[in-house]
Amino acid sequence: GRIKLDIGGVNFTTSRLTLTRDSESMLAAMFSGRHDIRVEDDGTIFIDRDGTHFRHILNYLRDGGVKLDALPRNRQVLRELRNEAVFYQLHGLVQQIEKLI
Repeated sequence: GRIKLDIGGVNFTTSRLTLTRDSESMLAAMFSGRHDIRVEDDGTIFIDRDGTHFRHILNYLRDGGVKLDALPRNRQVLRELRNEAVFYQLHGLVQQIEKLI
């Protein structure tokens, strides 16, 4: 089924399959069923992070890897995205971003 996320005030809809695709990530641990997750009254799951770059995180998980032409080109934005990838423990994404900055 669908999972509705509120990432720092920005809403996203995805699936458990997508969120658990990288088995070593923080998102996979959160949505594996091993942890209780608080669902807000509106049905969303809140993660207190900046939602600006989360679409790139989801696309990385959906695509099963990095599509270099889909990543931002601005180095500052890439550094911000790297910080988010580190937080979510997406090591493959971190490595690819580091090659670009």
